[in-house]
Amino acid sequence: MIRSISAFGTRWRPIALFAALSLVSVAPVAHSQMVMCENGQCVPAISATTFFNRPAYKLTDGKAEAIIVPQIGRIMSFGKIGGANLLWNAASSQSSGSGWQNYGGDKNWLAPQSWWKTFHGTDNWPPDTAFDGQPHAAEVLSGGKLQMTSPLSPTGIRFLRTLYFDDKGEFVIEQTARKEKGAMVRASIWSITQVVPGDAVFLPMNPQSPYKNGYYKMGNVSAEQQIEAVAPNLLRIVPASAGGGSKIGLDSPVSALASVRDGVAFMQKSALPQGQYPDGADGAGFPVEFYVNGDPKTFYYELELLGPLHNFVNGSKWTHTVRWSLHDLPSKDAMSSEVGAAVGKLLFNS
Repeated sequence: MIRSISAFGTRWRPIALFAALSLVSVAPVAHSQMVMCENGQCVPAISATTFFNRPAYKLTDGKAEAIIVPQIGRIMSFGKIGGANLLWNAASSQSSGSGWQNYGGDKNWLAPQSWWKTFHGTDNWPPDTAFDGQPHAAEVLSGGKLQMTSPLSPTGIRFLRTLYFDDKGEFVIEQTARKEKGAMVRASIWSITQVVPGDAVFLPMNPQSPYKNGYYKMGNVSAEQQIEAVAPNLLRIVPASAGGGSKIGLDSPVSALASVRDGVAFMQKSALPQGQYPDGADGAGFPVEFYVNGDPKTFYYELELLGPLHNFVNGSKWTHTVRWSLHDLPSKDAMSSEVGAAVGKLLFNS
């Protein structure tokens, strides 16, 4: 199992550096950042860059990197340095000028989607533009951290996302929903990561789930999606570019899932606090959901982790922290039993 080298571990020597990073349509502030040095080679833990002609920030720990674009409020790239971007990006990154634009990458919404009309008066679509569509403010914090702050939503909630690599080599996304005005809102924090299709996706199952086969079909699930339980507590899906959209939810015993591609597992994990989770039956909601957009022209899938439902009153806040990590597997054959066993161990024991 290979994890990214930490900027704050013993191998790297952090040096304080003051820098002012300026971005268009966001509000960065000058703060100290970190520089990682080894054998005379220094790399900034956070630096200004551009991505699809937009101002952006690059965060790295020396082995993996993430690119964040505050102008569209999304993480748009993640992977090993010198490797492929694991996040799906739309072919056109420019706004169409009307309606919701799917740029790809990672963002967060409020769940459940079936309550969106109550939240912001748009039925079940499109998403709240304060969270997904409008520019976010960006601030460079000390310790190689970046904070993005959304505009205030019609719900009276504002999202703050603090992003950084921790001392275990995990990319951490602290997602805080802060209630600032208006009536009480009951909602969950929902992270959605659009991923380039790989070889398979693994999801933890509850062996005592009340749902048939250990998962719930959230609408149509096309027959082309190969879904198989490879262990009593582990589901494997081989997504297919056919059959339109397909989505499932799981009352998983751990909040985690992993996409496997070319012998590397891209794992996402969060805590699983007690409480009622969105979309499922009482006591059997879904902390883990998975969606496939099967359109061959825009084939991608979504790794989704949800927090418990929370009553947001003015002055309250709730944080749902998601951790990303990359792990080399014993084989490039995602169908092999050894890969299934290795990924299962990561999901349940990491």
